[in-house]
Amino acid sequence: MVRQFFILSAGILLFPFVFLLYILIGRKKKLWIFGSWRGQKYSDNSKALFEYVLQNEKDIKAVWITKNKTVYHELKSKQFPVVMNHSPKAVYYMLRAGFSTGSLSATTDTFGSKWFLAYKITCLYLTHGMPSKYAGYDEPKLAHKKKLITEKKSIGLKLYFSVFPQKNPRNLYSVSTSDFFVPFLESALLIPSNRIFVTGTPRLDTLFSTKKNDYITDIRKKFPTAKIIIYMPTFRASFDGGPSFKPFGQFGFNAEKFIRILEKHDYVFLNKGHFWDGRLSEREFSERFINVIDNPLLDVYDLIKDTDILMTDYSSIYFDFLPLLKPVILTPFDFDSYTQNYRGQYYDYRQELPSIKAFNWNEVCDILEKKSYFPLTEAQTLKYHKYIDGNSSARLTEEIRKILSI
Repeated sequence: MVRQFFILSAGILLFPFVFLLYILIGRKKKLWIFGSWRGQKYSDNSKALFEYVLQNEKDIKAVWITKNKTVYHELKSKQFPVVMNHSPKAVYYMLRAGFSTGSLSATTDTFGSKWFLAYKITCLYLTHGMPSKYAGYDEPKLAHKKKLITEKKSIGLKLYFSVFPQKNPRNLYSVSTSDFFVPFLESALLIPSNRIFVTGTPRLDTLFSTKKNDYITDIRKKFPTAKIIIYMPTFRASFDGGPSFKPFGQFGFNAEKFIRILEKHDYVFLNKGHFWDGRLSEREFSERFINVIDNPLLDVYDLIKDTDILMTDYSSIYFDFLPLLKPVILTPFDFDSYTQNYRGQYYDYRQELPSIKAFNWNEVCDILEKKSYFPLTEAQTLKYHKYIDGNSSARLTEEIRKILSI
């Protein structure tokens, strides 16, 4: 709280200087800055859009801003334009850029604590995924703030947004994979529906790449006929400092039975915890049970495109996987407690999502034994994806050019 007060105070004190610079030098519409996961990772939608712009939009100067030295050195080795968030060069780009985007925030991923330098920049929030669970301003802890913004009665908030317009969600842009999600995104983000572009999300372009993932290729060399399952549940209390989700210590998990099924029916199980939870299991129960360790450079979309089956619960990865037209096993093991204690749902999860569901590990085992999983049809998938191709970044870049008038 003290740190937030200090940053806000510094922003207010420095704002006249930032405003003067804006008046004197303005912003360059063809200078775009990118970041991801609060400056700590090189991944997600912003990574995909950044690389697309570098390769295809030669008149645009794209720069990645990071707080992570591993990311910095990796991008430097590839000769990608990258700067550390605290450097003078980063501050220069923050003051001059005409466009900023990120995957967890339109400004935090790039500006970090220096968000007050973002005066009059055009910001697009790429989002981390399409919602099924309540997100953003629909979370109970933000209900009061949502009311203040939507009712427009707070003089203090009006003054704050007039000084820092980039903090007003009404001034942002965002992206969706289909019209189905637009009202939920508008509710969660408070971004007007006419500012939400139905272009598809950039990271989904990776799904249509013919390049094979080295990690999966190595697994297939060892298990050439196996079906590879990737398990990616969402976080629970860990986001707010609570305990990590531990699915293998409950819900009827029997390691001996599970491994026996993997071996008998030729599966390999990749266990990938959410970023906030880290590793879901400290054990690898057999060579067919593999923990995928998170790191700042891990691109899960490059990983999932070469797997055969997805297992998840309430994660947006469900929708991202659908264009592959491969099977999904939904695992809402704790549905009642999750919806009551963590996140409500925008729609009836159990009725809306047509994939097969398992409510405990015994049911998972039964599905794997009987091979009763199935992919959605293309017609079903089109409800959640207006486009099933690899051109989302191109469509979105065209929209960005329109709003910037370049």
